[in-house]
Order: sequence, then structure tokens, then C-alpha cells
Amino acid sequence: MSDVGEVGVGPAPLSRVWSGSRVIAENLDGDDLGDVLELHSGSSAWWVVPREADLDVRLQSLARELDLDTGAIHDLLATDRRAKFETFGGTQLLITNLITVDRATAAVEAQPISMVVTDRVLICLAVPEAATRTARVLAGHGQQLATGGVGEALQALVKLAVQSQAEAIEWLETASDDLASALFDERPLDKNEQLWAFKLRRALTQVRRVAQPTLDVLTDLTQTGDQDRELTRRWTLLTERQERVVHASDAVRDALASVFDTSLALSNQRMNADMRRLTGWGAIIAVPTLVSGFAGMNVGIPLDGTQAGLWLYLVIMVVTAVVLFILFRRYDWI
Repeated sequence: MSDVGEVGVGPAPLSRVWSGSRVIAENLDGDDLGDVLELHSGSSAWWVVPREADLDVRLQSLARELDLDTGAIHDLLATDRRAKFETFGGTQLLITNLITVDRATAAVEAQPISMVVTDRVLICLAVPEAATRTARVLAGHGQQLATGGVGEALQALVKLAVQSQAEAIEWLETASDDLASALFDERPLDKNEQLWAFKLRRALTQVRRVAQPTLDVLTDLTQTGDQDRELTRRWTLLTERQERVVHASDAVRDALASVFDTSLALSNQRMNADMRRLTGWGAIIAVPTLVSGFAGMNVGIPLDGTQAGLWLYLVIMVVTAVVLFILFRRYDWI
């Protein structure tokens, strides 16, 4: 037996049975976990289970041994990734999501973690990547679990989910601000920047789909009446933090929409300026063309065929072009 402590170097155990500050057993699976819990009446346990093909049989067997609600086990095995919190007699079911962000591509992945909780046992079902992460968190909260029991383990995993969503939103805020800084150069977004902005909006949508249901779950958890005051206070703090995540996601959505609108306005402004320039230069070219076309008509006109006529019409063309150039320049048309 060893003291419950922080995780050191090396792989974290996927299960642990403890009593007070003593670790009774680690890395037990299924029936063995139930046997140890039955042998040590004052012990508690957590078990992180990677999703595998034979999970149904293994968990149903453990559910019978630990007297877990079959409805909770059925929902635990669901793959719809929908955040939820339900109570089945003395068993609680909680499903939430960890968020991972590939910052190079703005790709967001939601990794569901499903938990069944009794007064002595927490079973967490997760994809392999999330399973390793959650096992390390639980193993690293040994001192807290020694005094807080299974309720502390549940809170540690929910806090991990909230933290992952908060980090995703913080990165999206930074990426949105960096994108907006390009607009201070008074130019619209180029093609690559527009594509990046669309990726950020897609990532934000995926995070928002997770953040709001997680807030609903936390609200239900906070209102659960069978918790001590300190645990309820910490659930309230987590709920408030998740509320800030949801509000921040709304702010990022508005910021990205503002970036798109501002970029479009700058693009329209630049297009209008280009059209004015084309119109101004077209007018400058049109007047000399009109004069030369008039002088070249096959009819009798004053000074036709004379050197004086050549210089007269040339001066008219040059003067009108210069006057128009000065006029359009004054009004910033060219």
C-alpha cells in the first residue's frame, strides 16, 4: 500500500481503489474492482475505461456486481456525445466533452467523457486519447480524493472539461483579435485571411455546441441537494466559469461577424475608389478623343488642313485634359 499522491513520470493507472490516504489497488478491471470494493467496505474507487468493442458485456457485468442502474449503463454506452446529467436512484450519470484544438488548422474535436457515479465508485468512459488525460487528472488529485471521495473525482473531471473549453475560447479570442488587427491597415482581408476567418467561425460553432449544454449540466449539478456546502460552492464557481465561457463565445462570434462586415465595407470602399479612378481617367481620355474626332470629320470646319488648326485643336485637347486632371485630383477621384 502507498500514500495517495500526485502522478509521477510514467503512465497513469486506469483505475484506483483507495481508503482515506491509502491506495489499496490500482489497474484493476471489472470484476476484480468489484471484489476489492466488497472486501474493503470503507473504500472508494475510480475506473477510466477506454471505449472498446466488448465494453457492453464488461460494464453490464460490473453493473450487476456493484448494483448500478442498468439505464445509467445504457446511457453511459451511448455515442451521441450529447451533454446530459441524470439521476437514477442512487446513481448519477453525467456526460460532457473535452475540447482539443489544432491551432495550425483551427480544427476542433469534441471528446466525450461519460461518467456513472455512486457514493463509492466513479466509472468514466472515454475515447483512448481522453482516457489517458482523465486518468492522469484523477491520479494527480489523490490528496483531494482522500478527503472528498468520489464527489471530488467527479468535480475534477468536470473541471477538466470546463478548462479545455475555456482554453479553446481563449485561443479563438486571440486568433480573432489577430485577424482584426489586419483591418487597421485599412485593407480588406485577402484570400488566405478570409479562409482562416471561415475556419475560426467553424471552430467557434463547434465549441458553442459543447459549451452551452455543459453549462446546463453544471447548473443541474449545482442544484443537486445532497452535497455539502463546500462542494456546492465549488460547483457554483465552475458554473460561473462556464457562464463566462459561453458569454465569451458570444463575444467572439460578434467579433468575427464584425471582422467580416468591416472587411466587406473596406472591400466595397476600395472598389468604389477604383471605379472613381476609372471614371476620372475615362473622362480625361474622352475629351481629347472627342476633340480629335470632331476635327477629323470629313466636313468643312474652321482652320481645316492648316498648321494653325493643328496647334489650336492640340492646345484644346491638352488644356481640357489638364483641367479635368486638376479638377478630379482636387476631389480625390484619381
